[in-house]
Amino acid sequence: MLCACAPAAPRGPRSVLLITLDTTRADALSCYGERADTTPALDELAREGTLFERAFTVAPITLTAHTTLLTGLYPPRHGLRDNGIGALDASAHTLAEAARAAGIQTAAFVGAVVLDKAFALDQGFETYDGPPAQRSTSGHPFERPARAVVDNALAWLGQRERARPFFLWLHVYDAHHPYTPQRELPAQANELERYLAEVSEVDAELGRVFAALRAEAALDTTLVCVTADHGEAFGEHQEITHGAFAWNPTLHVPLLLRAPGLFAAGARSQQLVSAVDVAPTLAEALGVALPDVDGRSLLAPPDEARGIYFETYAGYFAFGWSPIAGWLEGREKYVHSSRPELFDLAADPGEEHDLVAERGAQAERFRAAIAAVGAKPQLGGAGEVDAGLREGIQELGYAGAASARAVLPHPLEPSTRPSPHAMVGAWREAMVAQERLNKGKNAEAAELLTRLNRADPHNAFVTGLLATAYMRAKEYQRAVDVLTPLADAADMQPQILYKLGQCALKLGRREEAVARLTRAVELAPGEARYRAKLAQARGEGGGEGTEDE
Repeated sequence: MLCACAPAAPRGPRSVLLITLDTTRADALSCYGERADTTPALDELAREGTLFERAFTVAPITLTAHTTLLTGLYPPRHGLRDNGIGALDASAHTLAEAARAAGIQTAAFVGAVVLDKAFALDQGFETYDGPPAQRSTSGHPFERPARAVVDNALAWLGQRERARPFFLWLHVYDAHHPYTPQRELPAQANELERYLAEVSEVDAELGRVFAALRAEAALDTTLVCVTADHGEAFGEHQEITHGAFAWNPTLHVPLLLRAPGLFAAGARSQQLVSAVDVAPTLAEALGVALPDVDGRSLLAPPDEARGIYFETYAGYFAFGWSPIAGWLEGREKYVHSSRPELFDLAADPGEEHDLVAERGAQAERFRAAIAAVGAKPQLGGAGEVDAGLREGIQELGYAGAASARAVLPHPLEPSTRPSPHAMVGAWREAMVAQERLNKGKNAEAAELLTRLNRADPHNAFVTGLLATAYMRAKEYQRAVDVLTPLADAADMQPQILYKLGQCALKLGRREEAVARLTRAVELAPGEARYRAKLAQARGEGGGEGTEDE
């Protein structure tokens, strides 16, 4: 194994540039060797620094992973277990806070409202620049392209105080589904080709940042860290996109570290590393301290015996399945859910052969490691955020942006809910039904969703889609019948009340509609369509919300 670290050199504070590539699997970068010339700018950075072959995220969830990247804490400790779940507790010690307290300039430029400052990742940043948290009339809602992110970041770099070090974070969202590259592709281009085209376009924009730093001779005094919040699946284990499952196409991420004198040029490290290691590594480069982190600085010699934690609660929130928590150590991977699994990644990189029955002692040891993570001190509860913002995140494709009111089970708590990995077939059918619904094929969607709802009645995502199909068919009572059980859930979404209010209004039950919509407005006071529909229910005019939202 090549050592990641170069010979000792004078340490910081030096500047740090953190680049997070949303939804970017490791092998999308050509420097990882799977494909040619997708990312020439990042390939050059890899040649000048160290590439980590075995880097993993803590969760295939954007907000969860980024919170870990900025705090050095595993998800059970920082509390943001899903997108939209709430705001980071003010007691958190973030990398930006430590840097700013040391007199280092701090700025962040993010590409999507899934990282809006409402979630409090702006703690410590003097500048926190993101897209507006409102619907857009063109392009994807609630996001902006890498070009806009980079333009703003370059403007900030040009105006900064050159004599002081900086901590700059850039987040680029472009590779997230749906894939809409700027350049024209052949009509027959498949989803993977469109995705890789977007990754290439992001690379070109990042090349502008590297060129600007080279031009002012600042690149060699800046530690550049490039990683991803999570990967993306293209049919492996039937999964597409990311979130609810914990297979490696969504957990394995790129990690490049360039810093002359700190990381050896051209090295390819085989040590097992995690997103939780990024904050302590960057803190050491900046010459600041982060107390009580779960990760370890990658400037230290490798720890060959360590293991790392991962999880996803997305299936729990969106579909009513058991949570997933897991442990990677050596070449083994343990996945804990209501159906535990264990894989030998050296012999079985595709994770096809479950060995939990024959390696019970190992599984028990890995469960103890997960329990130790869950037993560590946790931050205060996540603060609630506006429900309208959570629904904006849902419009970006996240099925179950959760509420901070949800009470979460411990990663090892026994569960009778279905295991996510056992439900992937039903999940694919739900995605097909959603696509049919989006194309106006309501009857086909309703038929498929009815079958899925009967098989898995606790699946809120399927139930919500089925209600939408009924509403479009003007079968409002049927929509009420399937939605009403969801209205009693502890983590109920205001959109459920909005739909119930619409249905009650269509059924002539005005008092019921007012009650439902009043509660929806109380939970999401910033959502104009809720207020308009409530006004209509009260006979005050307005109310242009559609019947299928």
